[in-house]
Amino acid sequence: MAEAVQGRFAWLTRHVPRRETLHQNRFLRPFAHQLSKPELWRMHRRSVPRGVALGLGIGIIIPFMHTILAALLAIPLRANVAIAAAFTFVVNPLTIPPLYYAAYRTGLWELHADAAVTNPAAAEQFSSELSRLLFWIHEASGPIALGVLTIAIAAAAISYFLTAVVWRMWLANKLRRRRKARLAGS
Repeated sequence: MAEAVQGRFAWLTRHVPRRETLHQNRFLRPFAHQLSKPELWRMHRRSVPRGVALGLGIGIIIPFMHTILAALLAIPLRANVAIAAAFTFVVNPLTIPPLYYAAYRTGLWELHADAAVTNPAAAEQFSSELSRLLFWIHEASGPIALGVLTIAIAAAAISYFLTAVVWRMWLANKLRRRRKARLAGS
């Protein structure tokens, strides 16, 4: 069991961006001085939940180049840069279709719209399939945008609080084990 956890942790540490990899990125090179601050790379009780929330929020709202934006926004928010960049990868080509469908349904619910967004009478004026598809995308863009924003805010808030709670539980367990070891050693 412990070997499996260490294997997963090793995979994570190999794939989480490091300071050097971010300095090599041409888009981030102008911010290299700010990104080299050690407090942006330390894992502590405030920076990790901020990084998780920032990574999920940015990853959901912006489906491309989100890693760079999360790394840049981690500077003023004092979030862990590596964690923020890593959590943007939750949104990937496999998760985007269900995410956008959920965003569409959430947006419809928030706007109190019917299940059919497209007005059938208005759609009939378009003869080709492409024009009907473009008309539907135009009609569905509002609910999708509102749904994406809602899901991003909810995911960021929930992940922030869950990460903070898990961090405190992990720290309490660690302190408990230290006390046990100290008492057993004396």
